[in-house]
Amino acid sequence: MKKIFTMAVALLMFAGNAKALEYESEQGFTWQAFAGMNTTKITGIDYKGKVGGVFGVKLDYMLPKAHGTYISAGLDWTMKGAKDDDVAASESGTIYKGTDKFKLNYMEIPVRVGYRYNLSSELGVYGEFGPYFAMGIRGKHKFNADADGSDARSSEWSYNAFKKSTVKPNFQRWDAGLGFRIGAEYNQHYNLTVGCDWGITDMWRDKYRDAIFDASGDDIDKIHNFNLTIAFGYRF
Repeated sequence: MKKIFTMAVALLMFAGNAKALEYESEQGFTWQAFAGMNTTKITGIDYKGKVGGVFGVKLDYMLPKAHGTYISAGLDWTMKGAKDDDVAASESGTIYKGTDKFKLNYMEIPVRVGYRYNLSSELGVYGEFGPYFAMGIRGKHKFNADADGSDARSSEWSYNAFKKSTVKPNFQRWDAGLGFRIGAEYNQHYNLTVGCDWGITDMWRDKYRDAIFDASGDDIDKIHNFNLTIAFGYRF
């Protein structure tokens, strides 16, 4: 009886592996275009998350005889940053309430290793993990305020948040981190992907950090990008 049970389990495992091989992805290169939404924040400062967009292309290489393992590299335009309700006071004592925003746009290159498993000839699932490298292309720190009181007036200012300064908060252009993606693909073309990225680079510029230390004698906390993504893609 034990031999029969062992043989039955072995046959089931063989049948499952044979079925998986029947739906195994073709080896070689494919590429995908995608677009989606980010929910981002800057850790280390008391700001809320901010919604932005992401779009780009990625190239996948299914490794030969690796049964679903692939290497992926892409080029993304991703909108990150943070925002918060802020309060400021003028010399006359008028209180201003407004919104403080960091808008940080990057060109990003993710490089990941992934694994794909095809549940059927039309439906596959996958997961991938690896580093990303990014360069800040456009950054803005913007403040909008409306005054309360009889001398009510509005105030607005903005500047390039990637430009070096020892007075205004500013960020270095280069960023790097780790991220993962999980997703599903239908009919070998249509993709839905969810992912998360953690920045590991301190975003403050050294000159700004040193200026704060010289003025107050205190070190400011390190800050990093954090990002949640959902995207829709089409594989060609």
